[in-house]
Amino acid sequence: MGFPLRFLSSLSLCLLALLLHRATVTSGCFSLEREALLDFKAGIHDTYNRLSSWVGQDCCAWEGVICGATTGHVVMLDLRNTFDRALRGERMMNSSLLALSHLKHLDLSVNDFRRIRIPEFIGSFKKLRYLNLSFTYFMGGIPARLGNLSRLYVLDLKDALDFASHVDNLDWLSHLRSLKYLNLSGLNLTDVPGWFSSVNMLPSLQVSSMSSVGLKTIPASVVHVNFTSSLTVLDLSYNNFNSTLPKWLWNISSLTHLHLYNSGFYGVIPDAIGNLGRLKELHMPGNQLTGNLSDLPEQMTNLIILDLRSNLFNGSVPSSIGKLSNLTELYPGGNSLEGVISEVHFENLTRLQVLDLYGNSITISIGQSWVSPYQLRLVDLTNCQLGPQFPEWLQFQTQIEELYLADCKIAGTMPAWFWNISSPTITYLDLSNNQIGGKLPSSLKFTKLERLHLESNRFEGPLPIMLPSTLQTLYLSNNSFTGQLPIWPHVRFVSISDNMLDGGLSSSICQWTYLEYLDLSNNKLLGEIPYG
Repeated sequence: MGFPLRFLSSLSLCLLALLLHRATVTSGCFSLEREALLDFKAGIHDTYNRLSSWVGQDCCAWEGVICGATTGHVVMLDLRNTFDRALRGERMMNSSLLALSHLKHLDLSVNDFRRIRIPEFIGSFKKLRYLNLSFTYFMGGIPARLGNLSRLYVLDLKDALDFASHVDNLDWLSHLRSLKYLNLSGLNLTDVPGWFSSVNMLPSLQVSSMSSVGLKTIPASVVHVNFTSSLTVLDLSYNNFNSTLPKWLWNISSLTHLHLYNSGFYGVIPDAIGNLGRLKELHMPGNQLTGNLSDLPEQMTNLIILDLRSNLFNGSVPSSIGKLSNLTELYPGGNSLEGVISEVHFENLTRLQVLDLYGNSITISIGQSWVSPYQLRLVDLTNCQLGPQFPEWLQFQTQIEELYLADCKIAGTMPAWFWNISSPTITYLDLSNNQIGGKLPSSLKFTKLERLHLESNRFEGPLPIMLPSTLQTLYLSNNSFTGQLPIWPHVRFVSISDNMLDGGLSSSICQWTYLEYLDLSNNKLLGEIPYG
């Protein structure tokens, strides 16, 4: 039975339309889009031939070009520089790229476009969801036409401008109502008025990073903050607000990460910080915050990292710190804390990996045989009262990578077990300015040390004959080492002044081929300095 003529005519028209459609596509790539990409390539200086695959008919097979599975149109252009093979912009990008009308993802990050401006036409990619121009160092400002990208989810402009460029305003930002991720770090926003108002117009914002942008003002209070239920990450680090902490901050109950490094904040952390019950990371070093650590709410039990270094906190470290049982990193160093810290502070911190108490007048009172419920990878107790005995509890810490016990009033002899527990893991070791005695092992080659500071102690005997090839910094001054200098071919910075080394300098010192600094003053060395 034949088909009706009218149906055959309709079918023929559909087939004809399909054939006409397919005629514009060659091997899975629209010719118009392929030519647009080649025009873009022609304006780029490709020193490392990253775009060498951009030949042939099928542009969907080219590096960094992704086409839609059903439409065949280019939907993603990902030219991020990941192997230090930067593309360089020699002239203004060709607007022929607008032929990529289905583009949703554009990533030009970590390339070098410092000779050209951010193209205005980027604001015409109506379907764009993702735009990453970070570390591209374009010249000039940010084009306001980016405000036309109303479907944008991700906007990363970190260090998108060169150091001589600045941003005039952020009014365009308020139009990006779908934006979830915003990174403006490294831009010069010093002269931008009402920056907070523009950011506050983004109701879907989840991540906001404005670090090192030169901000000097921040509103103390705001009637309504649009992102109180969506924002999870806020980074305002390395600005100069010279202000108390803003009241609206404590209303963002959705926050999980708060970064306020060196931001010029002063005053007391208010009780309202307890509203941030979901907070996992709190970073506030390099400010002038005051008060007592006992003011920190105990209900912040989700905290993983607590970083309050280099502020003006005083008083003692409360034992209630142990109720923050999820802590992995604790940094109250560089304050004016005092009092005693004992096992009670740590017995519930089973996940602790970093303990940084440097520069405080704290007495560490931990039983010599105490076995902690955690394994630390970084310990900094510089200037704390830890001695007079060498802390025996360290022998149960078998994963330490960095250990700083300088000026801790430790006396006595270095225990033999120390080099056994330290050799597999420790890279940085600082025991300077104590009264530790004893001899060093004849060989430290079995260690992973990169820096070793033992100056101003009472070590004696010969120097180690062999050092690990990883060791670059060796400070042993002001001890009682004797004997001659071994051959240490890998060290770079060496100070062995104020010891009792004797004999002459052999020509073997010329085998220290990486040496940049050497201090042998105030020893008993004789003879001439060898040449070559």
